[in-house]
Amino acid sequence: MNSKMLLVLVVLFASSIICHAQVEYLRLSPAQKIEQRVGMTDMILEFSRPQMNDRKVFGALVPYGKFWRTGANENTTLAFDHRIKIGETEVEDGKYALITKPMKSEWEIYLYTDINNLDVPNPIDSTKLIYLTTVPVLERVDVAEALVINFYNLTETTADLGIDWERTGVRIPISFFTREAMEKKIEVEFKQNVFDYSIAASYYYQRGIELDKAKELKELAMSLKETLNAWDYHSYGAILHKMGNKKEALKNIELSLKLAQETQNNYLITECEKLLEELKGK
Repeated sequence: MNSKMLLVLVVLFASSIICHAQVEYLRLSPAQKIEQRVGMTDMILEFSRPQMNDRKVFGALVPYGKFWRTGANENTTLAFDHRIKIGETEVEDGKYALITKPMKSEWEIYLYTDINNLDVPNPIDSTKLIYLTTVPVLERVDVAEALVINFYNLTETTADLGIDWERTGVRIPISFFTREAMEKKIEVEFKQNVFDYSIAASYYYQRGIELDKAKELKELAMSLKETLNAWDYHSYGAILHKMGNKKEALKNIELSLKLAQETQNNYLITECEKLLEELKGK
């Protein structure tokens, strides 16, 4: 083989590799990744977004009454780092494939413990399938040309996982064990410093739960400081006030007000004066 022929073969081989790489990474249904925190739970949603492309979707491209991978390409996956409740079913933290069974007036919603699939496994393994809930179909006013999956109606303890395509939408209710997750974080990850104790005390105080624990944590935070400031006395006094210890609360708020006036902290002065009016019954 002469050198000219060898060069031609090398160029053809290289071209085939480049073409193969382009085909391998070209996805007609683009991938999307959504990271969402609700309360203390972090979630990651990953899916591919197929397009309508002048096709009828539900009842045709996606048949009614059959399991659907809820997207294109690899399985749509949902991961969360603390147990949650989807519909009527509690699910332990982990990463799952989201599988649905669309029907004309309602959808069945499932998770699947095996996420390494390009489509719904056939046959599907019932021991890996977790039924979550059945939700009604919502008719959209506008047309969603591409599949949309996202989180809606977020609160500290709830959210809806929405799926929309064509003129069809569903909303899947999710509940979060936010207090449990927070307490787990405090227990497992607590570092013994003033900031962490104060944050934990504030969490309990603001929600009006475990006020004894809020008081204990705030006292611990204050004991670790060499010098207390106006905010220390204010937050401690506010906890005492909520616990009904008016005498000690009054003493701490008055100290806070004095220090706030010395540093000309007008916002804190106003907050102290409001709290003093409550404590003195004005």
